[in-house]
Amino acid sequence: MQNLSYTNIVLAILILYVVIKRQLEPRTVKFKPEFFIVVILFGIASIGDAVNKQHLNLAQNKIIIFGILSLISAAVFAALRALSYKFWLDDDKLVMREGNWLTIVWWIIGIGMHVAVDRIWTGSSVTLLLYLGVTLLIQRGIVWYRASSKYPQEISANVAAQQKDRNRHNRRQERRR
Repeated sequence: MQNLSYTNIVLAILILYVVIKRQLEPRTVKFKPEFFIVVILFGIASIGDAVNKQHLNLAQNKIIIFGILSLISAAVFAALRALSYKFWLDDDKLVMREGNWLTIVWWIIGIGMHVAVDRIWTGSSVTLLLYLGVTLLIQRGIVWYRASSKYPQEISANVAAQQKDRNRHNRRQERRR
């Protein structure tokens, strides 16, 4: 169980470093859930591995209670981080976003609470990747919603830019084949 726990912690630290760094930079608002879904799938696989191979024995009612509380926590801290963002239009009329020191504070409190409860509950950090994926996906959705609400016409330029990036990426992939 220790190896799985350390692996989850290392992966979570790497993901958090990249994510927090990007959240504190001015960035174009996009809604690309693929990365977060991959993190969620790794989290589910990690929990499955812990249950099947590491003999993590948990009562069904504890799993349900922890799962519900973890989802609530993920949603609450995602919303708090999203509320700490500022939004504006750049020179190209794209909706931009940027986090601040409060974004970091909400990350520290949210992750700290989750890791502490996870350690008490399972004696490891086996659910950390799942928590990260879920909280990031919810946060991205709330950021998109807030940006769309504040700039309802302008957000279409972001959608077009995102589609253009996706098409460019697909063409590059086809050339490599």
